[in-house]
Amino acid sequence: MLPRRSALGALACACTGLLPISPLRAAGPAPRSALSPDQAIARLMEGNRRFVADDPVPIDAGAVRRQSLAAGQAPFASIVCCADSRVAPELLVRAGLGEVFVARVAGNTVPPAGLATIAYGVEALGTPAVMVLGHERCGAVIAAVEAVTRGLPVPPLMLPILAPIIAAVEAVRDEPGDLIDNAVRENARAGARSLIRHPAFAARIDGGSLKVVAARYDLDHAQIELLPV
Repeated sequence: MLPRRSALGALACACTGLLPISPLRAAGPAPRSALSPDQAIARLMEGNRRFVADDPVPIDAGAVRRQSLAAGQAPFASIVCCADSRVAPELLVRAGLGEVFVARVAGNTVPPAGLATIAYGVEALGTPAVMVLGHERCGAVIAAVEAVTRGLPVPPLMLPILAPIIAAVEAVRDEPGDLIDNAVRENARAGARSLIRHPAFAARIDGGSLKVVAARYDLDHAQIELLPV
């Protein structure tokens, strides 16, 4: 059991997002991914191409693969995505067990717990790339748009999720085109920017060992599109 002072200190770090991630170590002997950040992003996109094409090659989830992962993991990328049941990230990028480290929350925002999850993936597991993945017709984004445009009240329980999305809606409110889709794109970009600017990741990004990208998944065509951040 942690001493009270240590426990409070850990809680304060988690709540402020200033995570002491440098001492983190993953359990198990699995080697870290040897892919560069660009190679990891390319692998995600190639996996999505295969998904769109209904590639029949099966994903390895058999007993041998499960046993090989029992002692540790070495995912090649981290993905921040929505909890929407239509947007299961492993399927969208044709990834098998142990290949992607995922943080899922409605609206694909980056709350403190999500930030801590991604920090663990980067530091302890060595993922060289992070994708913040929004998707077409996201229900959380639609709720945020209605709060902004129609003045609908936001339930207090939903505020931690909707507040950053509302900020994204406001940022693109006057832009031409569909407001919901514009907000989906801006929300993903804002999440990626929040990671890029965070001091926990700055040294790795500047040194070229980590890349953070934003993306949008199209429900109609199953394609992932990389977005300018």
